[in-house]
Amino acid sequence: MPAARVLPLLVLLVAGCGSAAPAPPPPGEARVDTCAVFGEADLKALELSQGQRMPNKPTGCMLGSPRGFRVFVINEERVTIADAEKRTQISFSRNKVNGRSGFLAVGEESSCTQGVEFGAGSLHVLANVTGAQAPIDACDLARRVMDVVEPKLPR
Repeated sequence: MPAARVLPLLVLLVAGCGSAAPAPPPPGEARVDTCAVFGEADLKALELSQGQRMPNKPTGCMLGSPRGFRVFVINEERVTIADAEKRTQISFSRNKVNGRSGFLAVGEESSCTQGVEFGAGSLHVLANVTGAQAPIDACDLARRVMDVVEPKLPR
């Protein structure tokens, strides 16, 4: 291949490389790594084990407990509080978490979700205590987990 043809090709290839930072999310969108948000002290205080990604929800993290309950933290990028209210079939109430608008939704089978406004959507902590070794209040657990997560969310 002649040198005159190689140089433009090389310039094009190099132009695509580099250490440029990825483009920020569009205005109104926010993301948080829902598994990395918990430090070791947080996990110990909440009696949770390190989380794992949820295969059907890439913005979600599932955390288990030796006591038999599970907690899911999901970044719902386009689900507003009003959307969550429409989905709830048992009990829904609006609340605040550290001044951030939120909601508490009681679900079936010993589950409860504490959500907060986040970006163009919301962040949800779903506590499912079915199978817990001792009685646990799902809504209290969801609120305690959100109390750990919410201060780490960007405003």
